[in-house]
Amino acid sequence: MKIGFLLNHYDSHQVPHIVPYAFKLSELYPDAEVIILSSTEEQKNFAKEISSDYRNQKCKFIDVKASLIIELIDPILSKIVFARKSAVIRKNIALFSSFDALVVPEVTSLSLKKYPSFKDVKLIFTGHGSGDNENLGSYDKRLSEFDLCLLPGQKYANGLTEHGFLKHNNFAISGYPKFEAVRALPHKPIKLFKNSRPTIVYNPHHHPSYSSWPLLGEDILEYFYSNQNFNFIFAPHVLLFKRKWGKGFKLPSKYQATDNIIIDPGSRRSVDMTYMRAADLYLGDCSSQIYEFLAHPRPCVFLNTLGIKTDGPTLPYYCWNFGPIVDRVEDLGMTINTALADQSNYIDIQQRAFTHTFEINDISSAERGARIIEEFTRTGKVDQKWV
Repeated sequence: MKIGFLLNHYDSHQVPHIVPYAFKLSELYPDAEVIILSSTEEQKNFAKEISSDYRNQKCKFIDVKASLIIELIDPILSKIVFARKSAVIRKNIALFSSFDALVVPEVTSLSLKKYPSFKDVKLIFTGHGSGDNENLGSYDKRLSEFDLCLLPGQKYANGLTEHGFLKHNNFAISGYPKFEAVRALPHKPIKLFKNSRPTIVYNPHHHPSYSSWPLLGEDILEYFYSNQNFNFIFAPHVLLFKRKWGKGFKLPSKYQATDNIIIDPGSRRSVDMTYMRAADLYLGDCSSQIYEFLAHPRPCVFLNTLGIKTDGPTLPYYCWNFGPIVDRVEDLGMTINTALADQSNYIDIQQRAFTHTFEINDISSAERGARIIEEFTRTGKVDQKWV
């Protein structure tokens, strides 16, 4: 049995959502050939760091590149469009077609199915988030085209089924391996600020239609720049400032050299939950990282830039039930102080939503996923105990 795990992005944020499955699969099934395919050194190095917690794994690593011309022009081209991902698939189709199963964290890889040589390979999707936006991310009608989808929990199983985005026999619930990946990393004690003031993490989505950044972002930075009562971490989705000549945004430099502000547009700390664990309060819109923050329930404040009323029974994102909602930066300080002072109205719904979003039981997510992948690769079926 030969199973590949494909890391094919510009950033490393997808890595912890997939490689724990590979390492655990290699440990549980030593006769299986498990190969991690990486298009960048950054992704490969991150995967190897996570592997330290899986001492008996024997995964092989293979670099996969695009054509020489694409690799040469991509530093410029990527400021407009992410063309290298598809180019990597075209260049390596023969290799990808040699596997019994190929596991991927995003939908770009569905283009593999158009190649006749790939028709006997089982394509398995892991996803790479857990959010509520039913117009983005893993809420995608193309999921029905995968042979198997691994889901983090019942929330996605119910929601995707209701939307008709899954087939009755192409999904299983494995849990959220990123939590295990993060625990596997060698974390040294770190003090982000030289004081004990409350720390706010602002984590806007990257998509211009849903992100709070275009309308409120710079005003929020200005507020915390002028207000020394809080420490402020600006840790947006790692893609917010990518493709800056296309749909990306530009990051103002004024706020980057202040004692109470950390601005991180996409370092390792942005994806390994360093900031989510360090903050006292989450400020955001619809990023799926809100659910990672709730691994330890704490106060949240949400930014409404959709121009809709939020005092009715239905909110656009379920996560907006986890804390107060503001429409204006002028209301931010008072709302944050109130949220920090009293979390009692929100802690129960935060805890319930967390357990509904993530499957957590006696079997680790990595082990569940590994057993599901092996079983499906071998039999083409999913046992009902995984659904």
